[in-house]
Amino acid sequence: MQLLRIYYKKLFICISFVMLILVVVRVWDTNVDPTAPQQQLRTGQRYPEKKSTSAHENNINIDAPMLTSFRRRSSKHGGDAMQSSVFVDLFLDLAKEETCPLCFGNYLCEDISAGFLTLDSDTPVVYEGEMLYEAHLGDLHKLSVKVPSSERFSLLDEMVCLNASLDVGCNSGLASMRSYLAKQHLTTRSLYHLLRVVGVSRTQYPLLMCPNKKLLTVIERSFDENNDHSLTSDEKIALYTTLAVAPDIVVLKILTKANLNVGFPRLAGVCGRIGVLEGELTPLVSLLDEPFSVRASLAAQILTMVDDFMEDDPEWYLFYAAWSLDKLAVNKEGEVVLTDLSNMAIVDKSLFRDDYDEGTGGRGEEICNQECFQKFTAEVYREDNSLDEVCARVEDVGHLMYAAVCAMILSDMKQHKYIDYFSSSPNQHQQPRLTNGLLHNIPASDRSTVEELLAECVDEAAPGGRLQAAQELREFLSDFLDENEDEDDNEDQGDGGEDVDYDEDDYDYEDDTGKRKG
Repeated sequence: MQLLRIYYKKLFICISFVMLILVVVRVWDTNVDPTAPQQQLRTGQRYPEKKSTSAHENNINIDAPMLTSFRRRSSKHGGDAMQSSVFVDLFLDLAKEETCPLCFGNYLCEDISAGFLTLDSDTPVVYEGEMLYEAHLGDLHKLSVKVPSSERFSLLDEMVCLNASLDVGCNSGLASMRSYLAKQHLTTRSLYHLLRVVGVSRTQYPLLMCPNKKLLTVIERSFDENNDHSLTSDEKIALYTTLAVAPDIVVLKILTKANLNVGFPRLAGVCGRIGVLEGELTPLVSLLDEPFSVRASLAAQILTMVDDFMEDDPEWYLFYAAWSLDKLAVNKEGEVVLTDLSNMAIVDKSLFRDDYDEGTGGRGEEICNQECFQKFTAEVYREDNSLDEVCARVEDVGHLMYAAVCAMILSDMKQHKYIDYFSSSPNQHQQPRLTNGLLHNIPASDRSTVEELLAECVDEAAPGGRLQAAQELREFLSDFLDENEDEDDNEDQGDGGEDVDYDEDDYDYEDDTGKRKG
């Protein structure tokens, strides 16, 4: 009996010791960030699924810095993980991922549901029927969430249900797999039919100004997310959905895939029925009170943008038909970008005449002003137009983008406040533009030069006059900014022009790209 008691006593001591160890381990675990294992698991699962971004170099990278920022954001709120998921439910409701594949795609959906990509507010800005929300990715990126009007989606949902031989109000996401959207390659006929369904006419769809087979192929390839040179049923449906509802996202995808960074916000991605774009954009109209040197720099950038549209790519000609102050903004790098690409036409340069010579081409052979331009736009959208005849002339009238920019954005001259190059017909009772032109309050010593170049840019008096005036104006505005910077440098050197000695360690030097050194 005594041996048995000794045995139980030892057993009790051992069990007590094990229990003590378990308690210590449990307490130790509770002191460690409980969200860390979950976040690491999510990250480990997400990274292999992200597709290669080699064909999307202009996309915002949402992978590398995200986890660090997310943790830092949580710690500011006392480690409350729920705080980092503010508006997640609203975000998911806006995206409507359950409607996929009858949507734009689901590239960012996992990031939204995990709380890595969150809304800043539940109050949107409404612009031309679309809702715009501000969002953020950790503490590193400010983004803009675009929610298109639901009207086109409703019509599309209805068409898909009927096409799949189901009742209106069916699950359109599932029904889309049985519709022609999942089976048919992109053709002008199939797209025209789709546009009629959602109530869009060709005149409201500049992307199809010159829709040859090469352009349609490029549009299809921009939706080949896995780069396997073919479209799955889901990808076909997303292609047709985006074309029907949000042509601006299609243009962004094309330009991004072609690495044509010629003045447009970067596309972060899509989720369901929303698009997520680069944020921190300052509307150009809010910069009209900046010093003239700043406005001159912005004006030179816009003129350069027009030139890039025409000449930057050897295969594609970009024609924009909605120039106005309220459709331009400046990003955080100080670059001017177009915020509305739904009015962008992409034209295959092989459609131009054989004598097209890059840099000059057939342009400038005859005078073409507002009446000439409006006659051309009336022809190009006719249902029975000849693709070869009309589209071959795009290069001849494309330089009127300079005229529209000079008249409707840059000039503050009274005679230009009534001009609208892109209205369907002249309106004698049109109200004048109320906002100042970007180049208002020109310094007296330079006013005559700038106004003379603006006048020739708007209404050329001789063949080729507009191109020459636009080039000279851009160079003059660039030189004006350089001269003012030189004057500021001289002022910093002290009175009498004497140099002031500085310690090199007190300076940050800029290289040719504008980046700080040292």
